[in-house]
Amino acid sequence: MLKAAICDDEPVFLEDFREKLNSCAAKFHIDVDLISYDNGRSLTADLSEYDAVFLDIDMPDISGFDIAEQIGGACDTLIIFVTSHDELVFSSLKFRPFRFIRKTYLESELPEALLSIKEEIARRRSESKFAIKTKTGESFVNLRSVIYIEIYGHWLRVHVKDGKPLECYGALTSLEKQLDEYDFVRTHRSFLVNSRYIYSIERNQVTLDDGTIIPLSRYKAENVKNKFKELFRSTL
Repeated sequence: MLKAAICDDEPVFLEDFREKLNSCAAKFHIDVDLISYDNGRSLTADLSEYDAVFLDIDMPDISGFDIAEQIGGACDTLIIFVTSHDELVFSSLKFRPFRFIRKTYLESELPEALLSIKEEIARRRSESKFAIKTKTGESFVNLRSVIYIEIYGHWLRVHVKDGKPLECYGALTSLEKQLDEYDFVRTHRSFLVNSRYIYSIERNQVTLDDGTIIPLSRYKAENVKNKFKELFRSTL
């Protein structure tokens, strides 16, 4: 899920941009939660909630630059300036915007920007680390390196790429909820798999890239297939 906001003081353009962004997201199979703001002051209270914000620069009271300045010191939200003032491109660079979309070229520049946002968010999430409690204390694991997690006796065993499995405390159901947005999927009551490592899905098993066979419950099969299809589409 991509959480994004649009901020523009022109109602007609705001609605038009919203429709085009939603249409573009659907075309690229991007699940987006999009909120519109007609003034900068309303947006500033919610900045940390968004993965990306599309900002008009020339707005009364609080400009897009004012909002971008707050973002720069507060969160990792991606800034995309959307404006009809091409001459402001260079002035905007100090705010390190992710993209600059010209209103007169919206239809041609929006698709590239949206795909780039999708890739950047996916990269950030895949490189995220999560904490696990082991026998010796707390450790941090890069999610990209986690292949699958299984119940092992009274422990969870975290299988990582190019490394020894890690044993940790915890409940698989709890991890399933935490890692769903990072493309992990429950294949069986005892297994949680990073779908990026799935090579094939068969009747009652999943084969991973390294040849490991993971059991597949018939109650989980449809969800696993859907998750794999979503991931496959997102990498095309």
